[in-house]
Amino acid sequence: MSETAQRPLPARPLRKCSRHFLALIMSMAGLAACSNADESTIADKFEASELHFLGYFCEGPYFAVRDGNYILFDGTEYKTLLEKVTITAIGPDRLSMSSANGSGNLVTTYLLKHDSTVAIIESVAREPEVTPEQWATANGIKFREAVEEIRKIGPLVLCSASTTQKKDVHFVANEM
Repeated sequence: MSETAQRPLPARPLRKCSRHFLALIMSMAGLAACSNADESTIADKFEASELHFLGYFCEGPYFAVRDGNYILFDGTEYKTLLEKVTITAIGPDRLSMSSANGSGNLVTTYLLKHDSTVAIIESVAREPEVTPEQWATANGIKFREAVEEIRKIGPLVLCSASTTQKKDVHFVANEM
């Protein structure tokens, strides 16, 4: 071996500027880890909530995810709207709800506002996208009409499931 290869190379100490840069990178990595945890928490909160119409003060009809299905409670009965839904955070203020639909998936994207207490349907799409030929069929027309109705749904408030359950128990007690 040559003399150069055997000598240890001197390592320069990090300059103050480099230490600050390294600290900044590490803190950003920590923020990213918190952000992913926050996104997961948002998805969990969405799944555990009842989605009531804004202005109804967490009373009346609501949408919810129960036993993996997206349901509507109209005040008297539960209706399963989508089966086996998957809720995924796609950013700090967006959620994606996906469910198998025919040969593809129906994907609804929610925009979350006001500290993730209000959900607004941002988009409804089918993956893979529907072809012009499929849109022209009777099923395609029904699907388009359903998507248009879904887009008309106004803001939904994320209410805790226990809020309605307590009110239902109180209501039943008053009827006796």
